[in-house]
Amino acid sequence: MERKKAIILNASPHTAGSTALALGILNERLSQTYDVEWINVGASSIKPCAGCSKCRPNGTCVLPRDGGHEIGEKIAATDLLVIGTPCYWGNVPSTLKALFDRNVTTFESFASGMPVPKLRGKKAIVLITAGSPFPISRLSSQAGGTVRAIRTVLSSGGIKIIGVSTIASAWKLDTLPLRARKAIAKLRIK
Repeated sequence: MERKKAIILNASPHTAGSTALALGILNERLSQTYDVEWINVGASSIKPCAGCSKCRPNGTCVLPRDGGHEIGEKIAATDLLVIGTPCYWGNVPSTLKALFDRNVTTFESFASGMPVPKLRGKKAIVLITAGSPFPISRLSSQAGGTVRAIRTVLSSGGIKIIGVSTIASAWKLDTLPLRARKAIAKLRIK
């Protein structure tokens, strides 16, 4: 029986920071069920969307091939998408936003004039690291806004979010592993 595929997107520019640490703990669980590929989004060359709309109605981005194309193709081919990101002003880091913007037609079809989800059947887990303490970390100006931004993109593609975990006070690296393990243990991974 072939194992399902999972992609972990580490949206933090720090490949060994709190987001990566928490994702590493999640990867331990995922690896029991999935073949996992880890992608550091910040290390990928992704030009911002030019807003030209030449990808529509159902094409691909016309910018020169870069990490935006490559990661988009991997998202389309995976069974489970894991997005791990720090909270930046209630949103995601610019590299993750650029990746999403460049892959609108990976997530949606526009052939009928109205957006139609293209990734139904796929699942996602969202893991947010927030510098602010609980309960402030849940505000819309904090991780609550980050979750909302990611939910908007995933929902547009028809991807079912099976788990969301927010780890508050993520800058406290000495206690992060224990707190991350507790938060990740609550996720239902299927």
